[in-house]
Amino acid sequence: MRARSFGLRGMLGLLVTVSASPVMAKDAARPVGFNECKTFFQTNSRYDPRIGIATDAVVVHRHGEALESLRKSIGSWKAQGFVVGRMFFADSDATNAYWKGKWDGVPHEDEVERDAKGKVVLCAGIRPYMLPTEGWMRHLEEMTRFSIEAGADAILPEEPLAHTFTGYEAAFKPMFEKRFGLPWQPESASPEAHFLTCQLKTELYLELEQRLARLTREEARQRGRRIDFLMPVHPLYSNRASRLVAPMGMGLDMEGLDGYVGQVWTGPVNWSLANYGSPEKSFFTSAYALYDYFAALTAGTDKKMWLLADPVEDDPNHQWSEFEEWYRHCLVAKLMFGGVDSYEVMPWPDRIFLPGHQTGGGTPAPEAYRISLLSAIQVQQEIPAVVSTDAAVGSKIGIACADTALWESPQAPVLDGLYGLILPLLHEGIRPTISVAERWTEPGYLDRFRLLVLSYENFKPHGPAQNAALVAWVKSGGVLLVLGGAGEMKAEPFWWTRLQHASPLAHLLAVAGVTVVGDSDVPLGKGLLIRRSVSPRHFAAHPGEYVELISRVASRAVPPVAIDRENFSIVRGPFRIVHALRQAERIAGPVVDVFDPDLPVLAEATLPAGQSRIYRDVSEPLKGHQPAVLHCTHRLMEQRHEKSRSRLVLRGPAETPGVVRYYPGGRSVQSVTAASVAGEKLAVDVARQDETLRLRFPNVPEGVVIEVTLGE
Repeated sequence: MRARSFGLRGMLGLLVTVSASPVMAKDAARPVGFNECKTFFQTNSRYDPRIGIATDAVVVHRHGEALESLRKSIGSWKAQGFVVGRMFFADSDATNAYWKGKWDGVPHEDEVERDAKGKVVLCAGIRPYMLPTEGWMRHLEEMTRFSIEAGADAILPEEPLAHTFTGYEAAFKPMFEKRFGLPWQPESASPEAHFLTCQLKTELYLELEQRLARLTREEARQRGRRIDFLMPVHPLYSNRASRLVAPMGMGLDMEGLDGYVGQVWTGPVNWSLANYGSPEKSFFTSAYALYDYFAALTAGTDKKMWLLADPVEDDPNHQWSEFEEWYRHCLVAKLMFGGVDSYEVMPWPDRIFLPGHQTGGGTPAPEAYRISLLSAIQVQQEIPAVVSTDAAVGSKIGIACADTALWESPQAPVLDGLYGLILPLLHEGIRPTISVAERWTEPGYLDRFRLLVLSYENFKPHGPAQNAALVAWVKSGGVLLVLGGAGEMKAEPFWWTRLQHASPLAHLLAVAGVTVVGDSDVPLGKGLLIRRSVSPRHFAAHPGEYVELISRVASRAVPPVAIDRENFSIVRGPFRIVHALRQAERIAGPVVDVFDPDLPVLAEATLPAGQSRIYRDVSEPLKGHQPAVLHCTHRLMEQRHEKSRSRLVLRGPAETPGVVRYYPGGRSVQSVTAASVAGEKLAVDVARQDETLRLRFPNVPEGVVIEVTLGE
């Protein structure tokens, strides 16, 4: 683009220190409840201006904090205008107060999770995972009441997780016998015993969350306040990789549940990859699969979903350059799901913005990375939803799964069966989406799919109604590809054995009224049931065979299902979110590179294969003659452009510089000034790039006012 005159000679690098008006406009769209918030972060810290990221809300964790201290912690953030939620661990005794008897004077050592050797299972080596007994539930009910009394606007009991290799705790054995009417068996005794152990642990955590949700609703009613209830959970695939169970799809109908937080970050992405034996896999496709599950879980429901991306990893023994690359992939993957537009922008900003942590080799993080993160948060604050009936963009191919996938006996690599049906397609640029089995009985839910891939080796349906819904969908014109073994498990408590079927697959075929011998293609009403005995695990090692099979089967649908191979790319408002899969992607400009801390305007961009980026299209504002903020790092609270002046108000954390890419509308620039909203003069560094300015300034969390005086 041709440069235009800015009217001030030597504007590049100019430093100006003139005060501006201390008046700051109020945010007219301020949320009144947590569920209305678009962005939040979580922290263990009381308000600290260095982590004062200008999101809508903040979640205070501080598990086990006493009431008065908690009141001060929550109040410190409310005083800064944040909506405040309270998070605590649902699955572990972080303060060791309950199991050691400090809470009620009675030790509860028989209620902590134990493995086959009787060893207590600890998180991070310091806090035991808990069995959801009556006592543990009452302990968390008290924590919920304290949170509400301390002023919390939302309750978030996180990680309702239990391990699949436990069940040896003394308190669990009578629970098992009561629930199933069978003598207790160790989970290692058989696939059936393992399945039942995992089922009961999931049901117990579902009951725990249900009790806390009901208590929250009752407390809100009595106090005449709005208090939302959210369930933060880890991804299904990483839970499988980590040998964990959790109520995910099973929680959808939970009374009082307002939404979920999909807790995806580098850890789960890499754990999942490590447990998938395919030669063809990537960090990005693993991240995409994890986010896809969460987007599909709530798509079209009244439950809200916040998606998380963490700029660091719980394991500090990585370099900042690694964290930055992983974060870019995670953020681009999560923004691919246009039906979700609410985000947890990060947990624990302390590990990035405050000194004293070992993360990445030491904190704070490099300044350029911190600026880049704040730029990405501004994207998340602005990005609009893209209305779609599918979680994945335009997908008509569903991969069937359910919570019960976490109950299956492990067979290393444990994700070959699940990822083997998803990642080979993603690796080719074909985007399926999870079909959540817990939702099959919802009227119209299955209508979004044309082709479903099903294997009861991977999971079991919760009941006969799910199979009946599948058959009805096929008869209406769907194509069902059934892979692998029948998923036989024989024990009295299983619903299919009570109905006198050898397996869930045998029941499915009986409902369909067909007999299938070997590999067969069976017309069923207007649709087609295709049976292939090959295990889904086979496709991890032979991904090309699976892609070919899906292509053939998709062509059998009427009309055929299109198989498109392309880079991952979506346009949401002014933002172009791109992952170049196997070949470079050219992005037409002018665009701003959101991840570049200088926010340069590019005439065009080329994204190399394997990389992920976010670009902001600035072609429209640059065509006009009106001044505009093209992009910024700190949250833009106000921009007012008059005949001879632009006034900008931005908020963000202290000690991380703010950056604005500003277009003066083709006018000359007479001066640029910056000050805090209290009137304190601030230095602003101004650099010119063609017809735009890069403004860089020291931030003040209460707000910085920038004024640009324009000439002709």
